[in-house]
Amino acid sequence: MQHVAVIAGATGAAAKRLVEVLLADPAWEVVGLCRRPPALKRERLTYIACDLTDAASTRLALARTPQATHLFYTARAQFSDASVGVEDVAGNRAMLQNLLDGAEAACPGLQHVHLVEGTKWYGMHLGAMRLPAHEDDPRHMPPNFYYDQQDLLSGRAEGKRWTWSASRPGFLYDFAPERPRNLVPLIGAWAGICAELGLPLDFPGKPACYDALMEATDATQLARGMKWMATASAARNEPFNVTDGALFRWSRLWPKIARLYGLECGSPRPLNLGRWMADKGPLWETIVKHHNLVAQPMEAVVTWNFGDFLWGLEHDVVSSMTKSRLAGFHDTIDTEARILAHLQRYREARLLP
Repeated sequence: MQHVAVIAGATGAAAKRLVEVLLADPAWEVVGLCRRPPALKRERLTYIACDLTDAASTRLALARTPQATHLFYTARAQFSDASVGVEDVAGNRAMLQNLLDGAEAACPGLQHVHLVEGTKWYGMHLGAMRLPAHEDDPRHMPPNFYYDQQDLLSGRAEGKRWTWSASRPGFLYDFAPERPRNLVPLIGAWAGICAELGLPLDFPGKPACYDALMEATDATQLARGMKWMATASAARNEPFNVTDGALFRWSRLWPKIARLYGLECGSPRPLNLGRWMADKGPLWETIVKHHNLVAQPMEAVVTWNFGDFLWGLEHDVVSSMTKSRLAGFHDTIDTEARILAHLQRYREARLLP
């Protein structure tokens, strides 16, 4: 093996596809750190139980991986889906610090540490942002845990033999049945409920959001970007935006979703989904029986409060991919086509109607 990757938060949204992308390359071995290691067995893949909030647990886990050459930090402190603003700064910083402390003590061959950030770096959650967002844009008024984490990482790397990088994806989406906070099941569950009630497919968000210019990041696209950053000399000690590279508007995508479900395409009709969907549990049970879906409660499929945030934005959200392109990362994904493909996968797996 040329590279041994330790992925912190290995079963999370940003890491699931990273494991696959790295293992597709025979030059990589992967060690996943997570609270509850899955029973999955695969060549060149090992999982180790680790609580990143506990310094001792993290130190012991990394002591078992002295051969590590690359460290990917994809974890995130717990936060409320109803709270889309300030997240736990101290908790997120401490988790990364625990990981760095353990790695520097146990992994003498460490070459690179990668940190996953997000578009909230640019204040996307606070209102209209400078467009397109560039990696060297000025920071917004703190707090923002991404700032504290990157400052910690870049400071620790000074004078060391290892380098760092950071990725800034847009809204992350995927075929991820274990993750209800995901725009794909959000769309599918909403469409399924509209179909069951005989309603047109109205857009349940703000009219301005319906026509805003948006972007997102497929989880596999992010994984490819992370792998590139971890090995490319042009990516050392730098942050990079990683999006699909294809902009979209909900107003263009919505009719395609309606056709997929055989529905009339409606119009923007703002709803507080967290409140309006609160009594739809029995309706979801009916949908499950009607379509012979895998039996699970609605809240295990979709997080409606996330929809209130996603479809409540009233401004464009666009990050420049110029820096990534010039440095050598050219992968591009058709966001609209990929979202529709993921919806179809959910339907074929009998998870969505």
